[in-house]
Amino acid sequence: MYKININMKDIVRLNQEIGEKGQLSNRSSLEYALSVSKHNKSWLYELSHLVRSLLVDHAFTDGNKRTALALIILYLDSKDIAWDEERLIRAMHRIAKKNINSVSAIMREIENAFKH
Repeated sequence: MYKININMKDIVRLNQEIGEKGQLSNRSSLEYALSVSKHNKSWLYELSHLVRSLLVDHAFTDGNKRTALALIILYLDSKDIAWDEERLIRAMHRIAKKNINSVSAIMREIENAFKH
């Protein structure tokens, strides 16, 4: 397992790979989320900030949920963590629908999708 070094270009590219234009609507939120990773927090803490930026702050004009899903899968696969697709999708919808902005609550939602 290794630390993912992800940057703005990587996330924009991910948004484009899911079929969107990579057009940012809330760049500052995404920049803040990326800055968190420089403080050596846990990978799940880092990921949860990025997910919050996408699902709550709507970093892109379109494709935030799909970009968040792709990003979560990228992280989980890199950590060799098995996950349940249905639980992961439900977690993302809960975060977005309930506007969950607590990073620790988002961490729990993502962890609930892990296969144990």
